[in-house]
Amino acid sequence: MALMLAYQGLYYNPRKAKYDEAMRAKRAQEQLSTPAPHDSLGSGRPSEADTLLATSAPVSTADSAAVGAAVEGFPLAQNDQARLITVRTPLFDIAITTLGAEIVSTRLTRFQTGGKPVELIAQDDTPGVGGIADVTLLGEEKTFPLSGLVFEAFADGAPVPIGDGANGTTIAVETGSPEKTLTFRVSSPDGRQIERYYRFTPDSYVVHSGVRFGAAQLPFVRSVRWGLGSGICPTEADPSQDYTAQRASLRLGDEYYRLKKGDFDEKRPGMVHWVTLQVKYFIVALMAPTPMGGDARLQGRKSDGFMTAWMQLPTSAHQGQVDQAVELYLGPIDFDGLKAMGRGLEKNVDLGNKYFRPVSWAVLWSLLNLHKFIPNYGIVILILSVFTKILFYRLTHKSFKSMREMQALQPKLQALKAKFKDDRQRLSQETMKLYKEAGVNPLGGCLPMVLQMPVFIALFNVLRNTIELRQAPFVGWINDLSQQDVLAKLPLSLPFIGDAVSVLPILMGAGMLFQSKMGGSITGSETAPGQSKMMMYMMPIVFTVLFYKMPSGLVIYWIVNTVLSIGQQYYINKGAEKAERAKAQADAMKSG
Repeated sequence: MALMLAYQGLYYNPRKAKYDEAMRAKRAQEQLSTPAPHDSLGSGRPSEADTLLATSAPVSTADSAAVGAAVEGFPLAQNDQARLITVRTPLFDIAITTLGAEIVSTRLTRFQTGGKPVELIAQDDTPGVGGIADVTLLGEEKTFPLSGLVFEAFADGAPVPIGDGANGTTIAVETGSPEKTLTFRVSSPDGRQIERYYRFTPDSYVVHSGVRFGAAQLPFVRSVRWGLGSGICPTEADPSQDYTAQRASLRLGDEYYRLKKGDFDEKRPGMVHWVTLQVKYFIVALMAPTPMGGDARLQGRKSDGFMTAWMQLPTSAHQGQVDQAVELYLGPIDFDGLKAMGRGLEKNVDLGNKYFRPVSWAVLWSLLNLHKFIPNYGIVILILSVFTKILFYRLTHKSFKSMREMQALQPKLQALKAKFKDDRQRLSQETMKLYKEAGVNPLGGCLPMVLQMPVFIALFNVLRNTIELRQAPFVGWINDLSQQDVLAKLPLSLPFIGDAVSVLPILMGAGMLFQSKMGGSITGSETAPGQSKMMMYMMPIVFTVLFYKMPSGLVIYWIVNTVLSIGQQYYINKGAEKAERAKAQADAMKSG
């Protein structure tokens, strides 16, 4: 039963993601009707962001067929007009293109993958495929995307545009400095202007963004659509982990909607709070400053893992000016940090289904608070394992005792089977009668294991999905408790276990084998004598294979539990043997 529970609750064997080269497409200038191809989760090839962040060279613009055309009197971009502006804070480097004033690259400098900063948003070099925070102005009969317009960039209200001459293309926002505003402005030949702006605060993953224009200059505009463009990148060394953990979500009023990878197109009206895209450990959220009536839409395509989202918010004029602001969160899925924002974004921390989630919260709370005093999560897991064993000590004690009593009844049970082999109903009645007379519960060995499974599954969810455990080292070769421990690599891939040599699952299997030879059942249940020898060897092998690719922190938990169970079993066996010797001596004295 325990094996079935572990398989159903924990078996994590995601299909190996084969990220095909992303399909190319033009930037849509009408309302998005199908997901646009991208180069993030749909492709495994290296991005161009490293080059783009370091240079002010021109980048590609919209489709050449649109060159020289105009939208609402604003000229569209000519070839090679757009440039990149980089904003560097203590937390990330963000590159914004002057084409549409969209974010085309985000690198989180405090998180590493393969020795390089995590790249959450990556520039797609396809002409017409832009970034996130794209803006479309909407009227009842008109649609005006700003993606094809080239803006001039101004830092903190400076009169001279940056990106040309001595001003360079990098803006630093240092710790302790005031927030800085980057304003993008485009003008039409008749003097109308549209501005987009970004405000950056040191030591915050939140970026404030907005669009403003004169109400009389664009009188048709009734709402603004904010989009997450070409989506979010895989951030882990093994992209299949992100491929499995992908989610698109939105909040309308008090309702939350989350969708996994697949083919979907969900548009919902209501009080819009936010829309998000996330991978295993990181998230991009687009938030309304305050909840307001509008629309939100989630779109996905299963074939290449593409996901995007947008929200449409109504406009209002104040003193003749329309100024609509939103907030962007580009960072880790950090429960405490997200909860502190007060937007409900912590709901995106994936800690299992609703039945196990409360236990997962308790386990996460315990890990985080213990870590405040013990700076090694591996030691924290050891302490949690000991605490769990103490918590369930009485139950496991009864379990081991019940198993030993069941072993003592085996000769009588075998005699009943031989006597009533042709009468199954009578055999069942006599067996239950024997259990009752002996005071043995046949399920007593299994129940403690079942009661411990929620804690085990909760720890699995916490280790697999929480940013705090990402790349958390323990000792020696165990440098990431959220991943399989890998001591060495084999020259070939073996069935079920792959090409990695993992020590912890082998130690765990050896401990289980030793425990079963002592007379303690791995699964907490008694087996028939004819099956006991086979199960003694089969169950450790099955559990070793099952745990081979699981997070090393989880395997450490199970090893500690097994070692403590061996000690407890030894203590019970010694006590039982002493009682049996005393009983034998007493019987001998009576008979003598």
